Amino acid sequence: MPSETDELTEFRCPGCGGPVGGFDPEDTCMGVRCLACDWAAVTTNTRHPHFQMARDETLYNVWVEWSGHERLRVVAAVGNALSIGVKAARELIDRGLPIASGVQALEVQSLHAKIKGIGLSIRVHPGFRWRLD
Repeated sequence: MPSETDELTEFRCPGCGGPVGGFDPEDTCMGVRCLACDWAAVTTNTRHPHFQMARDETLYNVWVEWSGHERLRVVAAVGNALSIGVKAARELIDRGLPIASGVQALEVQSLHAKIKGIGLSIRVHPGFRWRLD
């Protein structure tokens, strides 16, 4: 049985008295939360890569990498993924134009997810310093 001093040094939930825990360092928030109820004291984890990306003011250009894939399928898939239609997608693919110009890091990440979802990859210029997953 813990002594009174042991209980004083262990932080308990002010709502229910239950045990508290923290957040994973990869979470977008940090602080403490009750493991038994919905009580929490949290703030933004500004060290999270997502928030660091949001501060990146670099403007990027993004192209679809499609070598080794059938052109017509690529055109259809890109047009659908980007909601731009076949004609616009065909022009981008055939002319080697970027699918986005002057976009910030979070938009690059979003485009990556869309293009990865159709089985292709992207090329980014200038070099993208953030991890794409």
